[in-house]
Amino acid sequence: AIDYYTRSLKIREELGDKNGIAMSLNNIGIIYKVQGDYAKAIDYYTRSLKIYEEIGDKRGIAFSLNNIGLIYKDQGDYTKGIDYFTKSLKIDEELGNKKGIAMSLNNIGSIYLDQCDYAKAIDYHTRSLKIKEELGDKKGIAASLNNIGIIYQEEGDYAKAIEYYTKSLKIQEEIGNKNGIAGSLGNI
Repeated sequence: AIDYYTRSLKIREELGDKNGIAMSLNNIGIIYKVQGDYAKAIDYYTRSLKIYEEIGDKRGIAFSLNNIGLIYKDQGDYTKGIDYFTKSLKIDEELGNKKGIAMSLNNIGSIYLDQCDYAKAIDYHTRSLKIKEELGDKKGIAASLNNIGIIYQEEGDYAKAIEYYTKSLKIQEEIGNKNGIAGSLGNI
C-alpha cells in the first residue's frame, strides 16, 4: 500500500495538488501507524498537517491533529494525546462537523479509560454516543455502547456492562458486522 500511496504522492506533487499531497501524506502515515512505526507516522501526519494549514483546510487540519493524537495515545503520552484531540475537537465544533466531534470525544474518552478516570470516560463516551445517535451511525453507536460497557466492567458493575454489551451486540447483528458481533460476544 505504501508503494501505491508514494506513487500517488509523486503524481500529486507534479500536479501541484496540495490537498491531494496532504491526503497522500496522511494515508502513508496511517500505514506506518498500523505497522507500529510511530516515528514515521508522526512525520507524515505532521507534514500533512502543515500543508492543510497552508491551504486553510480546517477539516484536514482537524483530521491530522486527531491522527497525531492517536499516536500519542498509543504511546501512552496521554497529555499530548488529549491536547491534540482537544484541538481537533475545537475545529470540528467550529465547522459543525458532528462526525469529527464524535470521533474526538470518543478518543478523549478512551484516554480517560486508559487512565482509569471512569467518570470522565463515561462523560466523553456518552457525549460521543449521543452525536452518533443523531447521525444515525449504527456502527458508531455500537462501538460507543461497547466502550461504555468496558468502563462499567472496569468499575466492577457487571450488570450494566452486560446491558451495554448486549445493546451493542443487537446493533452489530442488525448491521451484519461480524467483527463487531464477535467482539460483543467476547465481552459478554
